[in-house]
Amino acid sequence: MQDKHNSNGFYDLYHNPFTGNSEPRGYTYVAGYGFSPPPRADYERRMIRTYSSGIAMMLLCFLLLSGPVYQLILTLETMLFGQFMTYDGYTAAAEIANMGAYVLALLLPAVLYCRRIRIPTYNAFPLSQPRDTRIALAAIPITLMTVVVGAYTASAMSVFFAAFGLYPTSPVSAVPTGVVPFVLYFLSSAVLPAIVEELVFRGAIMQSLRRFGDTFALFVSSLLFGLVHGNLVQAPMAFVTGLAIGYFVLRTGSLRTGMAIHFVNNALAVVLSAISASFSINGQQTITSIVYVVYLLSGFIAMGWLLTRYSNMFQLHASNTVMSIRGKLTAFFSTGLMLALLALLAFTTSKYFLVI
Repeated sequence: MQDKHNSNGFYDLYHNPFTGNSEPRGYTYVAGYGFSPPPRADYERRMIRTYSSGIAMMLLCFLLLSGPVYQLILTLETMLFGQFMTYDGYTAAAEIANMGAYVLALLLPAVLYCRRIRIPTYNAFPLSQPRDTRIALAAIPITLMTVVVGAYTASAMSVFFAAFGLYPTSPVSAVPTGVVPFVLYFLSSAVLPAIVEELVFRGAIMQSLRRFGDTFALFVSSLLFGLVHGNLVQAPMAFVTGLAIGYFVLRTGSLRTGMAIHFVNNALAVVLSAISASFSINGQQTITSIVYVVYLLSGFIAMGWLLTRYSNMFQLHASNTVMSIRGKLTAFFSTGLMLALLALLAFTTSKYFLVI
């Protein structure tokens, strides 16, 4: 019986990467020696393309099904409770439908993707206690510091596009004032994204791609996380913070770390937006500047503390793959489904430009 690993420790393409089921397809028959597997680089390239197509299909389902699922849930709510709804009730129903569509359209395809590649649940969604809670706690201010980096990156991109008469924008939603609307808004903006997006991007996507190297998995999952935001105001910030969150998930071995960081970041954004709403434009800019200074100072302090206690801090495990990062990225982003996803994201992003 053949072992599911080849002699150099890399999974055979035609063995299931997690269960070891094998088929002779793709092998070359050599008289006197039997079937010889193709070069290891071919294994990696084909597997990367297979995973790329699965991930692209997952995200395409999210982008294309969110609207129809939202309408379906809202229609069901209206049919069941429409005669009892006031305006506030309908607004709440719409928010609930939005949350339901978000969870179903994003999480269900991710679960199906994991089942398709047969990655064990505990590998795809590592939800155990973080290996080092001190690192997990220090990760929060460090990631908040990267929010500032992402914000200034977005500003620099805005200046660049402004030279061509293009001004990036993003969806704007006012923070509701009523208790129930605010609670629902907080759930949809801070709680659910912290859980669902971490399960999908730092879970299903990043964990499944780790077989091709942690650096590759971290970069790709963070890039997709940024692009899926669909506009060039939020995308740079999401990409940079995604790198930080992803690193600390890898470092602590737990999605709980990512969920905690994500929740704190989004919750602070919601609270600050609610506070700033009563101030003038100048007042809002002052509040933002103060918050950014606090983020930077706390982040630098936390980073310095970690560096003095962990000699190998901010290092990733070396990859044992034979393909270069460039080769892996080319293989990943050149599949038909991935190109279709990128085209759809480009179209979505183009709608958030003002032309002056």
